Amino acid sequence: FGSSLWPFFAQGFVTSPSQSGQCFNSAPPRHLPAAEAMGGCDSKQGSYTQGTSDVQIHGMSLSGNVIPPVLFCLDNKCGSLVPLDFMKGEHKSPEKLKINPFGQMPMMKDGDFCLGESSAILRYLAKAYNMEAYGTTVREQAECDWAMDWAGTNFAANEYKDIWYPVAGFGEKPADQKKANQSAVEKLGVFADKFLQNKKLLGGTKLSIADYKFGTLVWYLSHPAVAQDTGYKNPPRIEEYVKAWKEALSPEAAKVLEDGWGYLDTKLKK
Repeated sequence: FGSSLWPFFAQGFVTSPSQSGQCFNSAPPRHLPAAEAMGGCDSKQGSYTQGTSDVQIHGMSLSGNVIPPVLFCLDNKCGSLVPLDFMKGEHKSPEKLKINPFGQMPMMKDGDFCLGESSAILRYLAKAYNMEAYGTTVREQAECDWAMDWAGTNFAANEYKDIWYPVAGFGEKPADQKKANQSAVEKLGVFADKFLQNKKLLGGTKLSIADYKFGTLVWYLSHPAVAQDTGYKNPPRIEEYVKAWKEALSPEAAKVLEDGWGYLDTKLKK
């Protein structure tokens, strides 16, 4: 596919808002304080009032941005994946642009409420369906945000991009692979010291929304094709985390990982 797919998986392709044909504002859900409402879209027939427990996450099952909210939905029995075929341009179809006018994945639809951006979707899902997965105090939520946002920005756009994307065939290799590998090991070591001290998961004994985001990335990096192609291996503490992360997923959620893992299987050299 070439390096042009990196912006797609990391941020999605930007499409003019005017193409969507709609501009939306929605009333906050009844069970959320107005100050916490995330905004989004609603139909002209009525405004969003509560979670439907039938959330749709539109996107590709290989995407490290799509997988996290899908896992949350399946673990919490509040929604599922709606496959989107990027190669056919479905992300730019009029129907999809009504959900996310930027034409990016993932796209979330909960009744007539729509939302984009992986981390924003995870925060909404936690507030709507499982607040404990975000934290019950301001400081717990801030810590969760810190871990999740670091994974989704600092790490995903740098070390993860330089390691996973070339292996998957969606990006070019960095000028210095060994340097990229070492940087990943060092940063993940700092991350573990900060967020995983005396804890099995970022959420302690249960998955937090930060776990869904971070866990997906380091799980992908644990695939044998990554080590074979780049020489990179997760640090031992992170491998312990990946094992605990996979064990914490429900059988329904774990099944979603099969597509991405199977795709990387095809990259293994015989």
